[in-house]
Amino acid sequence: MKKILILAAAATMLVACAETEKLNNDLRTNDAPRVIGFGTISEKATRANVENLEVYHQTFAVWSTKKSSNNGAVEKVFEGDSLKDIITYDETKMDPNHWTYKPYRYWDKQAVYSFVAVAPNASIVRYNNPADVADNGGTYTTTNAAGYTLVGQNLQTTDAPAQAEIKKGFTGGEGKDTDIMTAGKITRDGAATIEDVNLGFKHILAKLNVSIAKDPIYDNVKVIIDTVIVSGLDDNGTYNEATSGTTSGWTSSKVNNDYKLSWINASGVELLNGEGQGEDYVAGKPLYFIESLVMPQSIEQEAEKLFIGYRIVSGDHTEKYNYQLYLQDSVGYKVFDNFMEKNNYTIKLTVKPNVITFDASTDVWNDILNEDNSIIPPVEP
Repeated sequence: MKKILILAAAATMLVACAETEKLNNDLRTNDAPRVIGFGTISEKATRANVENLEVYHQTFAVWSTKKSSNNGAVEKVFEGDSLKDIITYDETKMDPNHWTYKPYRYWDKQAVYSFVAVAPNASIVRYNNPADVADNGGTYTTTNAAGYTLVGQNLQTTDAPAQAEIKKGFTGGEGKDTDIMTAGKITRDGAATIEDVNLGFKHILAKLNVSIAKDPIYDNVKVIIDTVIVSGLDDNGTYNEATSGTTSGWTSSKVNNDYKLSWINASGVELLNGEGQGEDYVAGKPLYFIESLVMPQSIEQEAEKLFIGYRIVSGDHTEKYNYQLYLQDSVGYKVFDNFMEKNNYTIKLTVKPNVITFDASTDVWNDILNEDNSIIPPVEP
């Protein structure tokens, strides 16, 4: 009897060891916990030209569910609507890498995972099916039924407009707009080789820049910019991510009739002169006066308008000028067809004698150019 009891105990120990070993194989590799880590990029026009997400945001919300390979059960892994599941960038830490969070989640080798994410958080746009991220019926939508309203933040300062785009600073909060970014869905087998969940984020608003330079013939006088205003834009939008790259996910509207993008300096800022002589001469670089997020929207006839107030100072003589440009005029000319998400639009102007020449280009996000660069309006006092 005693012998049988001993054998039974030994058998129990063998079963326990086998179960422990099986569990270890599911959750561990080389006896080290398999922590779920994240890597991020921000999409630009081409995949060969990308930026790290932390250039724009140092937090993001992630939603993830896993589906068991055994019984098909779906469980939440990350809940992006919860503050505790915000992933934060910290270049001083590597736990599990610079994108860190607590408590850690560990890979289940017998499950398949799905991940989606929004930067900087889920307060404006969220994933609407957190219970089963793998479900293709889920999408990104505005968190508030009233949508999101821009305040008109301008990254370019009134005292020192820059010679290039500043790019970062739309981080949200009082008096600031939020550069909302979403990541495409990632599917991972928990049994796959250990690597970060590499999320590729895209901008889902548009961005508009206005830059002004002066023609070399004006190097002997001062051209001073006092006011740059873009008015008539829609400032509010509700979002439901589109399945087509040619269709906007935004439905825009106007909430604040006084909404505008503006740069105003009572003393004015002088445009730059060219440098060098002869073949080494380089025309004065343009200054950026507007760099603002824009709600994706169509451009309507004589609705959206650019206004510039400036002075030309020659010796002791000062003359004031103003320039007005509809983004679509009464005869059908359009600077741009529309403002689309992910696109970065630039209106470039050059002050010339009796002429303001017009061009448009883009940088950082998707590049959008107008075809006509020969707007020649008269200069009128």
